[in-house]
Amino acid sequence: MKKLLQSLFILLFVAGNAMAQDRTVTGTVTDKEDGKPLPGVTVRIVGATGGTQTAANGKYSLVVPAASTQLQFTYLGYLTSTVAITSSNVVDVVLGADTKQLNEVVVTSLGITRAARSLAYGVSKVTNEQLTQKSEPDVLKALQGKVAGVDIRTSQGTPGAATRIQIRGNTSFQGDNQPLIVVDGIPYSNDQITTSDQVGGGGGAYSSGISNLDPNDILSMNILKGSNAAALYGSRASNGVVVITTKSGSATRSRKGFEVTYKSSASIEQIGNLPEFQNSFGTGSYGNYSNSNGSWGPNFNDLDSIPTWPLYSNHFNGAAKIPFRAYPDNVADLFRNGVVLENSFNFSGGDEKNSFSATASQLNND
Repeated sequence: MKKLLQSLFILLFVAGNAMAQDRTVTGTVTDKEDGKPLPGVTVRIVGATGGTQTAANGKYSLVVPAASTQLQFTYLGYLTSTVAITSSNVVDVVLGADTKQLNEVVVTSLGITRAARSLAYGVSKVTNEQLTQKSEPDVLKALQGKVAGVDIRTSQGTPGAATRIQIRGNTSFQGDNQPLIVVDGIPYSNDQITTSDQVGGGGGAYSSGISNLDPNDILSMNILKGSNAAALYGSRASNGVVVITTKSGSATRSRKGFEVTYKSSASIEQIGNLPEFQNSFGTGSYGNYSNSNGSWGPNFNDLDSIPTWPLYSNHFNGAAKIPFRAYPDNVADLFRNGVVLENSFNFSGGDEKNSFSATASQLNND
């Protein structure tokens, strides 16, 4: 009996000594942006086995060996955090979003998201912040210089003129070389909108279909460059695909509740360059003056005056003749600096069941 009591005493002493080496650590994991608890965060013991996850209220409880001094917290879409265990055995952690990891995700077909490194074709992503860096009302013009291998050209220099986009050059001599444009899973036409004769109709601007989209309402644009992208959308995507995702209300993004975003921008447009005109010879041909276009007429020093063109006689008070001389700045004086002013409001919000997003923009391009 005496030996049995001694054995039990030794067993209890060893067990108590082992239990004294462990301690229970508790705490709460919250979001850095809004301070709300994060459920499902993985909590691991650095340098030892064992771990747990946070509950729906963001709290956790974990038995940690006495020799362990750090805990590691990992959560999808957030930066990993390693924190030292304090003497109070209470470790509260705040996790911030991993923006680099979020940027690696791209949208392919039908709203399906994939990691960029897992795709077998070239993909470039442009965010809303990049699109709205300058006051550019045309979505495609806003892409200029932001994506390698993408050529963007306008039909005219006037505001609102149609814009064409090509990815990695021409692929057909006769067919359409523009990529397929998909907006929220729906193919979108970028054909030029023509309402009259562009040559003899007064020189007005003709816009393209994609110009109807407000850049402030776009969340992201993914440019699929490879011909393999045609496997997602068919033969129409043989020239590549431009996948546009617009903003939408989200319970995840709207944890702050009702959000209002305001953007304002201003820019000045100037003529890029003008040709150098000669100011020695007037209109005509073979050195003789004539009422026509062209600068093959006589030298300005050879004639004193010329008959007033009938269509412009009212501008010269009905004078029969006008001086025959050069007007060096007559082309440059036709242009003036353009001013682009833009104001945009975005309203978004939502909860677990409902969400909404609305954008209102005002653009003045004078």
